[in-house]
Amino acid sequence: MKSKLNISGFLLGLSLISCSTVKILPDKTNQIRQKVVSNNFTIQVNYANPLRGSQIYLTSDYDLKIKNDSAFAYLPYFGEAFVAPYGSSEGGIQFRKPVHNYKMEPKINNKGWDIHFQVKSEYTTYDFSIQIFRNGQSDFTVTSFDKDAISFSGALKDD
Repeated sequence: MKSKLNISGFLLGLSLISCSTVKILPDKTNQIRQKVVSNNFTIQVNYANPLRGSQIYLTSDYDLKIKNDSAFAYLPYFGEAFVAPYGSSEGGIQFRKPVHNYKMEPKINNKGWDIHFQVKSEYTTYDFSIQIFRNGQSDFTVTSFDKDAISFSGALKDD
């Protein structure tokens, strides 16, 4: 009798824990959705994936921020540049510019969002292709005509 009571108590406790976990996930997903739809989010970058070479774990704070109609990038660059701007002391991919051709679409089966846009800097045009998943994880690729493409992985930053 005592073991049946312990098993029943264990199952009741387990079901209560699982129900509380289910309640937290939609709230987090709604917060992420609100950030993405309002064009106001920051992706904290953890890994760089160069076109040539293996994945690189990043130990410094790198990010890509979208705020309204502008993008702010502080990203490293590992790869081959075909043209180097004369007299530029900037390294990596760094800018504070308006975005062009911004397009955001929900992923199939409501698994997140696909975002595409361009940024024109003084020296080149960057094309961004971003995937943001419902759990806040994100992958994005940056391409330009004068550099190898590079991808990054990270997560939406809690502001």
